[in-house]
Amino acid sequence: MKLGCIFKLAKKQVLFHERDEIENIYFLLSGKVSIYKMNEFGERKVIFILNKGELINEVFMSGVTTAVACEAFEKSVVIKFSKDDFINIMGEDFILVQNIIGALEHRNRRLCRQLKNSTYMKIEKKLAAKLYRLNREFGVDKGEWHFLNVSGVTVTYLADMLGCKRETLSRAMKMLQNQELVKIEGKKIYIKPNELSDFFKN
Repeated sequence: MKLGCIFKLAKKQVLFHERDEIENIYFLLSGKVSIYKMNEFGERKVIFILNKGELINEVFMSGVTTAVACEAFEKSVVIKFSKDDFINIMGEDFILVQNIIGALEHRNRRLCRQLKNSTYMKIEKKLAAKLYRLNREFGVDKGEWHFLNVSGVTVTYLADMLGCKRETLSRAMKMLQNQELVKIEGKKIYIKPNELSDFFKN
């Protein structure tokens, strides 16, 4: 019996909004999606970029509304299961339950790192930490430099990820460029991960 429903998302298409009541659980089959939250000023704070194979929404069993929104970062394919169907599947597959718990633990660690990096750091160190993290997920080793192989990560998007103004982010990016930790060629961002790590940790 077929339980899951596969569908496509266009770039920037919203899957769900903040405070939506979600009766399904979603997994990303291909592409990338952004998980974000709006502040009281209507500014977007991107929390995660999720990749192929990841669980999209962890809130589906409690009956409460979601605290975040989800938008396609690029063309994506998603599979959804109804809450009741997925609970029944988990009841018959303990390995699946373990994998779900593992995914939630990983996400919690990522949130803890974000909280640590956002509390006391200056903006240029926050940016360095974010670029370092993006490199671990999307980086391509080009020798001295690593290329962030994720289209759409612009200065504006990085500002959304750090919850700051675009102008503030631009100044921080310029500082990293002046120290030869980052270079931008067209729309491509290159970094030196080891040097960036030393920069934001010291």
